[in-house]
Amino acid sequence: MNVLTLLERVLVPSLIIFLLIGSLASVVLGWALIFRSARALSFMRSMNRWVSTRRALKQLEVPRHMEEPRKAGKYWFGLFLAAGGGFVLYVLLTRIEIPRVAMVLGVNVQRWFLAGVALQTMKWLLVVGSVLAMAVGILMLFFPRGLAAFEARMNRWYSTRQLLPPGGESMKYPLDLQVEAYPRAAGWIIAAASLVVAVAMGILLVARLAG
Repeated sequence: MNVLTLLERVLVPSLIIFLLIGSLASVVLGWALIFRSARALSFMRSMNRWVSTRRALKQLEVPRHMEEPRKAGKYWFGLFLAAGGGFVLYVLLTRIEIPRVAMVLGVNVQRWFLAGVALQTMKWLLVVGSVLAMAVGILMLFFPRGLAAFEARMNRWYSTRQLLPPGGESMKYPLDLQVEAYPRAAGWIIAAASLVVAVAMGILLVARLAG
């Protein structure tokens, strides 16, 4: 199955069905806003439940400090990292060859993805990890001050609360306010637009099934 066949048989029909179901649900919502405004608005308010990321990520925001190994243990650990990283790097670059598969029509998509993308990406990630392990091992063995500076740099704590802009946890729903102010007018607009989409998707689906 090539890419065009995958798009034709899987992705396009799935998208049509998804749009058809969504548009029919929007038609129902529009009619509810027209004839049952109070219940529709109550349903919309219940669906607008706010989940705070601060509460969900609270445990991840607590800095944790691990006790450093003793001097003798640090020496053997550094030796293990330097030797192990070098060995893995040698095997990856000289003993493991992943064939390159070009993405052309007629090539199996699953085979192309595994050989051409996933395995190549995994290999070079392991190469980078091996180089990093060797560098850390050498720093532990011969450059303790450089290791301390590297650890201080890498152990810098970044809080998601500081990255979020002010007011990032504030709930904003200007469109809902407009719908609440004019529920019937909004209902007519939503129902009409969704009905057009539903009819178009229905015609496309019937045409595909008939073809």
